[in-house]
Amino acid sequence: MTKKDIISLILLLAVIAYGAWTWFNRSYRDTRLDQDLLDTVVTISAKSQSKNVGAQIDSVFAYMHTLEAKFNDYDPTSWVSKVNTANGKAVPMDPDAYELLCLADSLYQLAGGAFDITIKPLYDLWGFNRPIPPNDSLTQMPPDSLVIRETLKNMGFNRVRFNQKRIILPRGMQITFGALAKGYVLDKARDYMAAGKFISGQIDCTSSMSFFGQPLAQIVSVRHPRANQQLQTIGSFKIRDGSLSTSGDYQQYFEYENRRYHHILHPKTGYPVENVFSVTVIHPSAAWADGLSTALFLLPPETAIEKLKRYPESNAVIFYQANGEIVSLKSLGMKDLEWHDEG
Repeated sequence: MTKKDIISLILLLAVIAYGAWTWFNRSYRDTRLDQDLLDTVVTISAKSQSKNVGAQIDSVFAYMHTLEAKFNDYDPTSWVSKVNTANGKAVPMDPDAYELLCLADSLYQLAGGAFDITIKPLYDLWGFNRPIPPNDSLTQMPPDSLVIRETLKNMGFNRVRFNQKRIILPRGMQITFGALAKGYVLDKARDYMAAGKFISGQIDCTSSMSFFGQPLAQIVSVRHPRANQQLQTIGSFKIRDGSLSTSGDYQQYFEYENRRYHHILHPKTGYPVENVFSVTVIHPSAAWADGLSTALFLLPPETAIEKLKRYPESNAVIFYQANGEIVSLKSLGMKDLEWHDEG
């Protein structure tokens, strides 16, 4: 065999090997959405080695629905509703709920009691359990201050007793996982996808997002808290793997007598937090990002950024009002995420 024949054979084998590698490592992409999940529109984009990637995504949605059903406090058959209607009796613990309760306890301690999942009676009193058209001042008005004061008596996470076997709420007390469940479901869905045949994926449910297996960093924009249009942004950053969540005073609110009342209520005062517009948190866990974005919203911005230093894997950007203007405060790590102000 001549040298030329050997070279030709090597090239042929290389072509065959590349073709085989391409065949065995072929991938397919699809994007699907669910409009009846987590009180928003959830979009999943994924890459898989299976031609049935669309059906695989549908199975992820089905899994997410089963988790959401446990935490829906307005569904009388859910685990949370059973706890809320137990009238002081013990209820068997759910493993997923136990994880959320432990997270809620950590955030309660972090925020000095400002993050409190026993806020459900107050939340219901304000009427944020039903959709409120933006800028519709005729739809709703603030509750009576005396009624708020009475409602606060039935709150306090430190009075909740739970372990891995059971949970006991005092009579009149109710819990909600509204500030945690979305992120937790995203975490579980991402783990479900990563353990299957998915090569990479992105789950987007408007205020929360989660990524895994991305070959390149993705650009994520932060909505302008006082935008006239939903697509107007105030800044952007890059993320490849991990999660983010944004809590904003523009997500659920009503206006009454030229004043905005939004759904992020302080459990000590019974009223919405003032002068903070939005908090975006980036964290490896979507549940932690979800909870931290609310917990930090409830604190003064400087205190919030200082508290976040306890979690070095986290970053945040806070937009708030100072001297009548929108200003921002960011954790140092936002530089590594290539934060870009869009003004």
